[in-house]
Amino acid sequence: MKKIIVANYRYFVTGGPEVYMFKFMENSSSYGYESIPFSVKYSQNEKTAYSKYFIDNRGSDNVYFSGIKKTPKGIYRTLEGAFFNHQAYKKISKLINDEQPSVLYALQVINTISPSVFKAAKKKGLKVVHRISDFNLICPRSDLLRDENVCELCVKGKLKNGICHRCYHGSKMASTIRVKSMEFHRRKKLYDYVDYFVTPTDFTRNKLIEGGFDERKVVKIPTFIDASKIEPNYTDYEYLLFLGRLVPEKGAKYLIEAMKYLNANLNTKAVFTGKFDDLDDYSKAFIRDNNLQERVEFVGFQRGDSLVRLIQHSMAVICPAIWYENMPNTILEAFAYGKPVVASNIGCFSELIRDGYNGILFESKNSKELAEKIENMIVSKSYVSMGQNGRKTVETEFTPEQHFKKLQELFDRED
Repeated sequence: MKKIIVANYRYFVTGGPEVYMFKFMENSSSYGYESIPFSVKYSQNEKTAYSKYFIDNRGSDNVYFSGIKKTPKGIYRTLEGAFFNHQAYKKISKLINDEQPSVLYALQVINTISPSVFKAAKKKGLKVVHRISDFNLICPRSDLLRDENVCELCVKGKLKNGICHRCYHGSKMASTIRVKSMEFHRRKKLYDYVDYFVTPTDFTRNKLIEGGFDERKVVKIPTFIDASKIEPNYTDYEYLLFLGRLVPEKGAKYLIEAMKYLNANLNTKAVFTGKFDDLDDYSKAFIRDNNLQERVEFVGFQRGDSLVRLIQHSMAVICPAIWYENMPNTILEAFAYGKPVVASNIGCFSELIRDGYNGILFESKNSKELAEKIENMIVSKSYVSMGQNGRKTVETEFTPEQHFKKLQELFDRED
């Protein structure tokens, strides 16, 4: 069995990259690979015998920028993680020497592990493949969004736009560090050590190519879901479901607005995974001013069986995102449970959702159109057939077998 190092900046679930990472590692042995993790030391990490190779964190168990301690050590580790992490270079080199893997499969390494691991792995003769989960290679913010509007100034232009607009956490200093680190990676040609960049969608692939990456090295391989382990539910349709964090880019406020325009006689409510207190002030006031308290419900963060039940009893999953999502797990999970997806017609969504077949597309930020399309779906009960088609979609287009076959072709390709 071939060994493969899977590198990611967290070894516990905080979002999509980690969900994918653990699914990949769980399934990889069935396709001839032993997965070896490489990450950062956090107390929240899952247990692994390989934690001795993990690099130090930035002085805190808080993984987010706001939690970085402003001590000399914390600042140094932050800068090292942003530019070139020498500890990561040394530790992954030792891991390679000890385990003799053939592939480095890197997920998120931004601002912690850094692209130093690409150089270390290539120098040791490994195939280096980097899976892209967002737009951090071409955008200082990583999401091509500014002031809740799509922004592509840095894709073809100069990265200094990110400093001018204070794109990274609203801070000129943080934005300067972020931009200078991106320029450093390009000047030192650290991405030349990557053999292939894997994107889940054509949309993301095309954006990377627009940003200057070699089209021959950027390969689309959709993610996967094992639908055989999920029981669809075609009988209970109790509410509309918003899955995700209550952050501006996810567009929760547009579903909240849509509930004002949705016919109250339909007796349908929207359920949100998140806390009411996490909402922005506008959304809180909108709910109060329009007497929507009985038509929206906030159930907090969900996982495990409670999340399963929440999806199973939904009518449809609503994705009103205002940014270029990169094939969110939410959509494949909804399809697997037999639920259609109603999403903004932006970014990759039109690649996944065939309007009227397995879901519905609406104009981004247009809450009235969203309400109209939801109402038509409820009245016609088309959510039943679209949910069934969604299940067919993941059973035929997003299987583990398809995903690993395409990855194996990259891992084993003679360049």
